[in-house]
Amino acid sequence: MSRRPDPDAPAEMLSVEAPPGPRLADWNLLRSFIAVLETGTLTAAATRLGSTQPSIGRHLRELEALLGETLFVRKPGRLEATARAQRLYEAAAGMRDAAREIERLFTAQGEQAVGVVRVAVSEAYGYHVVPQILLPLLHEHPELEIELAVSNRIDNLRRRDADIAVRFGRPLQDDLIARKLGETELGLFAHEDHIRRHGEPQDITLPPGVVLAGFDRDTWPLAAMVQGATPQQALRFRFRSDSALARQAAVECGGALAVYPVEIGTRRPGLRRVLAHRLAQKQEIWLCAHDELRRSSRMRIVWDRLGDALEQRLRPPA
Repeated sequence: MSRRPDPDAPAEMLSVEAPPGPRLADWNLLRSFIAVLETGTLTAAATRLGSTQPSIGRHLRELEALLGETLFVRKPGRLEATARAQRLYEAAAGMRDAAREIERLFTAQGEQAVGVVRVAVSEAYGYHVVPQILLPLLHEHPELEIELAVSNRIDNLRRRDADIAVRFGRPLQDDLIARKLGETELGLFAHEDHIRRHGEPQDITLPPGVVLAGFDRDTWPLAAMVQGATPQQALRFRFRSDSALARQAAVECGGALAVYPVEIGTRRPGLRRVLAHRLAQKQEIWLCAHDELRRSSRMRIVWDRLGDALEQRLRPPA
């Protein structure tokens, strides 16, 4: 027999709880979802988690049924996250980071990295970013050695020239363990001294006195960054070098304009982004390694430190 509510009872005692919504009782559903979003395929996600493709697919279906909404759209060779999936991923970031830290405490407690790990990075990241992340690790692990292979080539893992690589773009090899770290954007930068002398450019058709720094023998489609049709002569590189650091030195001495990853250029003293409305290109950043990562504690320790730090660096501001 149900009790009738007491009209003299305090208001808080009369409140009725809303019926519960869907509950996530299995962390593995989110774990599989995160791996699929970061790697782009069921196969790659299964490889990362040491699981199977059918299991990862089942986890996704269960999560979608729980939410009542599709999370991924099938594209050629990959799964593309929906807007709801992106929001869920951002909300789960804290849980994911906490889980990784807990796993690290369980698996790496007292563990010391011993030996050499070779890390392949681009010139820009090899100078501006990665040393600052990995050097503290050498103080924590006195027997660890890191070799930094600085190159803009992307085949260094295939040729076994490196153990771990930071890549600008999704890896194409199926036998790699890969983790998407986030996105950067390429943009055009000038030094404040250059802007004081020449003014800030208003269009990609640069005045004769303004120098654009670009590639020499290597090819790179700057035109792909340009929003809208642009005359070819406006893209002429009058200062050419295949070295990213040489091009950036030309900018930082106030003599030229050149392309930087925005998250690097905005941190360089005296630099200002120009023509952001005309020159912009998104680029994904991925961390890649061979399957040996699962069997090597020193590779795993470097992988975790590098991946977590770069992911934090690339995370959009709240």
